Amino acid sequence: MKSFISVAVFALSSLALLSEAHISFRYPCPRRGPYSECPQPNDNEWNLVDYDVQSPLGTHDSISDPICKHPSSFAGIRPTFKAGQTVATKMDVDVNHNGGSCQWALSYDNGKTWVVIQDQFRDCLAKAPAGSTYTVNVAIPANAPSGAAILNWIWNNNEGNRELYSSCADVVIQGTSGGSLSGVAPLFANYGPGSPFIPEAAVSGGNWGKQYFDARKPITVTVPAQKLKRQTAPIY
Repeated sequence: MKSFISVAVFALSSLALLSEAHISFRYPCPRRGPYSECPQPNDNEWNLVDYDVQSPLGTHDSISDPICKHPSSFAGIRPTFKAGQTVATKMDVDVNHNGGSCQWALSYDNGKTWVVIQDQFRDCLAKAPAGSTYTVNVAIPANAPSGAAILNWIWNNNEGNRELYSSCADVVIQGTSGGSLSGVAPLFANYGPGSPFIPEAAVSGGNWGKQYFDARKPITVTVPAQKLKRQTAPIY
């Protein structure tokens, strides 16, 4: 009975979240996400569920949360993506803020270093209807090393408060055993007063921060050879 009640509260709280927030991953599941298809908390972990998972991490004036918000997910099987695979990620959309600029990045060291694997500038999520689950295809690089990783979606909105959004999902990459992945480090703009400032596009002559994205620094992440643990089908 306790388990049933907990799941019911979990589902109702998830519905309440949708009327108060903005955008996050739904698949793969964000860390400590409140969605019923995500890894479920243990009985003593319900207070750790993030019912505000769609909200921004901060504005240009202040930082409210770290880039991944949480240091870990609840225990559970993570989805395995193959190097070279195109993943149909799903975004839970409350408000699209007239689109913006998206970056998708991988980290193999729990968020200490990131390498961008895909960009979409200016119109990212502009066509996502309010209150929808919107699909965005994300390509995993063909040379991506094997290992436990974080897939991160990073978004600077075009319209409204000058905010930064980020949604981290724990995944497993099945690729080359050991190796490197090169690209650029992500831009974290509108994330505290020391970060680059991207103004609202409509009041700035269409300025979407191109100069900052163009100046992102090259980075190479090296992943030691490792043996992946055997996984069964994802639970979400």
